[in-house]
Amino acid sequence: MKIKKLVQEEVRDLSSYEVKTILEQKPDEKIVKMNLNENFTMPSKVVEKLLLDACRSIDVRAYPPPRGSLAVKAISDFLGFSASEVAVANGADEIMDLLMKVFIRRGSKVIVAEPTFPMYTFFAELYGGKKVTAMLKKDYSLDVDSILKKADKETRLLFVCSPNNPTGNQFRESDIKQLLEEFKGIVIVDEAYADFAAGSVINWVRDYDNLAVLRSFSKAFGLAGLRLGYLVSSKPVIKYVQRVVGPFNVNSVTQQAIVLALQKWSYFKEKIDLVINERQWLMKNLKQINGVKPYPSDANFILFKVTKDDLNSAALTERMENRNVLVKDRGHLPLLENCIRVTAGTRDMNKTFVSALKASLEE
Repeated sequence: MKIKKLVQEEVRDLSSYEVKTILEQKPDEKIVKMNLNENFTMPSKVVEKLLLDACRSIDVRAYPPPRGSLAVKAISDFLGFSASEVAVANGADEIMDLLMKVFIRRGSKVIVAEPTFPMYTFFAELYGGKKVTAMLKKDYSLDVDSILKKADKETRLLFVCSPNNPTGNQFRESDIKQLLEEFKGIVIVDEAYADFAAGSVINWVRDYDNLAVLRSFSKAFGLAGLRLGYLVSSKPVIKYVQRVVGPFNVNSVTQQAIVLALQKWSYFKEKIDLVINERQWLMKNLKQINGVKPYPSDANFILFKVTKDDLNSAALTERMENRNVLVKDRGHLPLLENCIRVTAGTRDMNKTFVSALKASLEE
């Protein structure tokens, strides 16, 4: 049997999102992971205790609260929304998947402000949608006029990542407001990194029924392994998203851990401030290194350009990997020639990175 003939066309042509790792290749060596924007300033013992406390308070023989209702209540109470304005899933990635299920049919258009997180395009194409690229301006700000010109009657969704991954900048509120008022579709603002920035548009959900805000516990809370993302939007959007969610999509341990994490918000806020301080330290040191140019950041990472002659971002990334420091090469993306993204880690991680970067540039 030729299985390929049975597979949907969109899936046959889809490219998997690959996450490169050398951990399996070097199991006995200390690897400094600064490529996936994980939050390692969060002490492992604190996260371990949170997880153990969550496990002790639940019975995993029973199915979890349906549609993540325990986590939904904790999040909605914390943010001051009703439970009917919040949905949860296994990471923000699954939230994107659910939004596509609700709004995208074959031929529908999805506008993506590029360069940005590639999973928006991945899910749009998975459901037969057509990704329409709206390039950022040279200063990485939104080109609102270009976005609005590209929209037509087949355009259902607009993805805006703010602060943007990988450029790191948070977009102007005035630009997002104009899009909400003039774009005839759902404006999805991915705020996975908003806790490291100066502001948020999440409360605008009360004023704009076409606004959908994505958030995650992976970055600010350092709980990437638990996979909990959430959506805050108008009641109609949440209602339709809930219709395409499986009844037990978020496990009991994760839901209870989120309840406990939100109860300890003041502690997590201290760690968020620590990340911001480390980002500033990293920025200061990058500015002092010849051969690279860092860009301002409102996230937990910094984008920098390789400016040394006869050296590109791919080669520098490989040199860093040879020194067991992982960073993310973004040089193949539009507007980001020779650019690399590095996560702000602990002070020891950041020092190791700076040392490895200097050595790699001199190699």
